[in-house]
Amino acid sequence: MNTYDENLKNQIKKTMLDFVSIKTHTGTSMETNADEFYKKWFNEKKHFRNHPENWGLYPVKNDHLNRSIPWGLVKGIGNETIVLIHHYDTVDTLDFGKYESYAYDPITFTRKLKEGSIPLPEDAKMDLESGHWLFGRGCADMKGGASIELSLIDKYSNIENFKGNLLVIGVPDEENLSAGMRSAAYLLEELKLKFKLNYSLMINTEPHDREHEDIGIIHDGSIGKVMPLIYVKGKLSHVSKVYEGFNPTLLLSEIVKRTELSPEFIDTVGESVSPPPTWLYMKDRKKVYDVSLPLSAGGYMSVLPLKSSPKEILDLLVNISVEAFDEVINYMNKQYSVYMNKLNKEYKPLPWKANVKTFMEIYEEATRDFGNEFINAFNETSSEIKVNIEEGTLSLVEGAFLLIEKTLEYVNDTSPVVVIGLAPPYYPCVSNTMLDNNMISTLKEKLMNFTQMEWGQKYTIENYFTGISDLSYAMFQSDNETIRYIESNMLLWGDIYHISLETIKNISMPVLNIGPWGKDLHKYTERVCLEDLYYKTPMLIEEAFNIVLNKGDDCNRSNKY
Repeated sequence: MNTYDENLKNQIKKTMLDFVSIKTHTGTSMETNADEFYKKWFNEKKHFRNHPENWGLYPVKNDHLNRSIPWGLVKGIGNETIVLIHHYDTVDTLDFGKYESYAYDPITFTRKLKEGSIPLPEDAKMDLESGHWLFGRGCADMKGGASIELSLIDKYSNIENFKGNLLVIGVPDEENLSAGMRSAAYLLEELKLKFKLNYSLMINTEPHDREHEDIGIIHDGSIGKVMPLIYVKGKLSHVSKVYEGFNPTLLLSEIVKRTELSPEFIDTVGESVSPPPTWLYMKDRKKVYDVSLPLSAGGYMSVLPLKSSPKEILDLLVNISVEAFDEVINYMNKQYSVYMNKLNKEYKPLPWKANVKTFMEIYEEATRDFGNEFINAFNETSSEIKVNIEEGTLSLVEGAFLLIEKTLEYVNDTSPVVVIGLAPPYYPCVSNTMLDNNMISTLKEKLMNFTQMEWGQKYTIENYFTGISDLSYAMFQSDNETIRYIESNMLLWGDIYHISLETIKNISMPVLNIGPWGKDLHKYTERVCLEDLYYKTPMLIEEAFNIVLNKGDDCNRSNKY
């Protein structure tokens, strides 16, 4: 690696150390600390000083924290454009304990680790002793990757007659709800029109982990995330007359039993297999103790699809819930018949019938039954929920349950019901296979050949980045009917949570994740491989520039391979 551009390496190092030192905890006002870093960085660069119209801070839409999306454009010859994205928020540092003051100073923290005063797991200790890793919050996830992008942008801004365009975008909130990337879709659309850009490729620099330390990984897409929310309304009764009521916890438990780890929700695409679903939350909705059955219960699950749409997932859940409902009714009738026999009384089947609806369906019922009275009440409740969420006194999921309850107040049918909807956040699954684009196949093949020829190292292409990433908002290929279905069944959709799926369709582009090797993200042992950070990842990204923007020409090559 001695022939590599050491100036670039030094700039990556300086940029990263400066950037890591700034606290930008996700979901807090500290994320706005990044604004001053980016302003200083752009103003220090000759190209952006001379072209102030080519960079800016784009406000995140409807953001109560007033966060921004920094962007910078190197405008060359032609319209072909590569977009570089990174997130600048980091998780907190509570797990550093008494060493928290060193978390944002990687050089000092790594030195402290070498002094042996901080306990380390064995694998982290081996990496420390090798001298090939740097430790600290954000080194890997992902201010290291951000620093590579910024340093490359600066480097290419100094090339005369550069063919193509490079656009760098930094986003907040990736570790939370991706508010930054969801708003970046609007920014990308605006810049596309203003500068007449043709988006050829989006490169993210999230760190990758490895199963084999000598085999690097490039990701060709990003796994999705769908959060089905299930609300079960039962029938109240005193516990002494339990068969007059309907206990919603029994039905919710049966639904959970049938869906937890269920292979029915697992997607397979090529050699990639999605994880099974799991429930993240379930409980009754009683506020105080009393001797009545709970009126309702609710929960939500996580589904990580590779190809299944939200509609396909909810349709499956509806069918499973109907089966669970029937099973619970049969079980209750069986127990009731035994009970009546013991009382020497005549048994008559209980009146319950399976009743499963999507949120869209109960909303339409309430609108039909009460019209504007319901719509006004619903909107008023939504406004109150938004204020409470922004003040941190209410969670998104609790807000979603409150909206379901408000809607059911205006439905004339008061029988037990299962309501199924979607809870934020929603991450579409993306893959380059969704686009009719021959360039990406050629690019992947050439990049793998490049690593083998230059370093004698094998790199593999994995179809999906499985850690959830902002690449989910780089493309969307579903039809308008699917978009309407998502919007109609997503709780809190609108001012509280929104994705401009139509805008994303308009700016859809191929994606790759080319990031440095990192380990133990979100832990106090978070670390990044220095060889990847300073040398290999920048070289690989530059090779992608050359392949995509020059179709193999050499006029954009600027580094000394």
